[in-house]
Amino acid sequence: MKKILKLLLLLLLITIGSGCRKDFLDVDSKTNLTLDNYFTSYEECRNATAPLYNIVWYEFSTRFYFNLGDGRGNNLFTPYSSDESFIRLTETGETPMLNEAFESLYIVVTQADYVVNNIDKALEHNVTVKHVNACKGEARFMRGLAYWYLGSIWRDVPIIEDPAATAKNFQIRPNFFEDVLQYAIRDLEFAAEWLPGTDVPGRVTKSSANAALARLYITAACYARGNKFTSRWPTTASEYYTKARVAAKKVIDDPQYKLMEDYEELFRMQNNNNSESLFALQFVPGSSVYGTGNRNQEYLGSSTLLTGGLNAWGGSTFASGELVELMHNRTETKRKKATFFYPGATYEYLGGNTPEGRWVVKQADYRYPNIKKHIVGGPADTDGMAINDNSGLATPMIRLAEVYLLYAEAILGLDASTMDTEALKYFNMVRERAVMDPVDEITLADLWHERRVELALEGQFWYDMVRRAYWDEQWVITYMNNQNRSRYYYYMSNSVPNGFTWRDQTDEKESNLATPQRLRLPYPATELIINPLLKESPVQFDFGN
Repeated sequence: MKKILKLLLLLLLITIGSGCRKDFLDVDSKTNLTLDNYFTSYEECRNATAPLYNIVWYEFSTRFYFNLGDGRGNNLFTPYSSDESFIRLTETGETPMLNEAFESLYIVVTQADYVVNNIDKALEHNVTVKHVNACKGEARFMRGLAYWYLGSIWRDVPIIEDPAATAKNFQIRPNFFEDVLQYAIRDLEFAAEWLPGTDVPGRVTKSSANAALARLYITAACYARGNKFTSRWPTTASEYYTKARVAAKKVIDDPQYKLMEDYEELFRMQNNNNSESLFALQFVPGSSVYGTGNRNQEYLGSSTLLTGGLNAWGGSTFASGELVELMHNRTETKRKKATFFYPGATYEYLGGNTPEGRWVVKQADYRYPNIKKHIVGGPADTDGMAINDNSGLATPMIRLAEVYLLYAEAILGLDASTMDTEALKYFNMVRERAVMDPVDEITLADLWHERRVELALEGQFWYDMVRRAYWDEQWVITYMNNQNRSRYYYYMSNSVPNGFTWRDQTDEKESNLATPQRLRLPYPATELIINPLLKESPVQFDFGN
């Protein structure tokens, strides 16, 4: 947290963008600005929220985003990388990326706090209450989502509203997760009330907030379902499912959002901020400014030939056998092709620098499918906008397809299955877009698998495990301990040209069994040095009411 105060002014005044496009991310640097003379216009209010769309999330969204969400969720297979600790459940406080992610999420909180705590100054300069609260809504949207991630990963964490005071005293005890979750929900409810219905591409709207609320309400429903809330929070699981249903339906009824027709097209830089995107990190195509570029292609790309000569360090990062087998057995086509490279797949929009002018995946033995999602190719494939350290892809954080699945889950609620026509309608819209047959009944297992394949490599499946464990902990632990984590396999190789099979090979590396304690990550060691009170029992947060 030591970095937080130092970054406070930097995030406000930093020049964002490289001149490659003019939009809300292009903020002019003015060296004469201070905390006392800012917020004198609506434009300055908007400029203060612009960094909340990329730089503050940078260390969280780079590698940690998929290594936790999909590594711990066992959608990844990284047998030759230190990142395998996430798959093998062997993380410690010293594990690389933990500290960066923890700090990144608190930097989101700090920048949001700065806006919330200071933006009322704009009222003295005749900026309207509507505009001031809209900017507060942006800040509280980001803060609420950051706290959802913090609580989902580490459970009990400090709620910080005054970063300047915290900078003078780093030693503070964590707050109970139930308070962290309720604080996040309040932030998103404010955002849903005050954000505009429409905005420039990439900015969050009322529907963005309602989409996030649907996710958080279902998280709360699972927590209430497990009788985890104390008497301070008496809302029942059924009531939270109803709240999630209402929030999701508001998004569904918003005509400006609709599913993209082609699932593959979602993950191309040219389609940033498409009709399905409710919140995406706004990395700037062509920008070399630190924190404004998406580096995930660099970490997931399997070869420089694929990326047109740009950095590609992901030759040893593969889809897990479990994810591959699941998609293969489901006869997935569209989502499989968009998620990982498998022998015979052809991509007309990649490989523009190759003699063939397209990318064709060759058959090979001992070859596991590399990751396709997040790969946009090189300059020839991206109108010259992909550069080293920056693919330019807007990282998807909340998509409309997830809202459709959340809506179906909210309708299912506490039941074992549902044939509700509304739930089936939107659940099947997700399936049909993926060229999958519709179903006439939805179970929890259906939702479990549908979310896994629809959102694979979008950093979500681990959080699905966590929230289910709030009410069905032993099922989740048993499920995890029976997963084929880091197990070798063949897929459409010379050994099994038309199918999938597990291999008996083992590498005898250390792995840990899933336990209740391992459903949360250890606090970063550096944070425990700065704030040893993190190890103490959590305390209630004073909501002032």
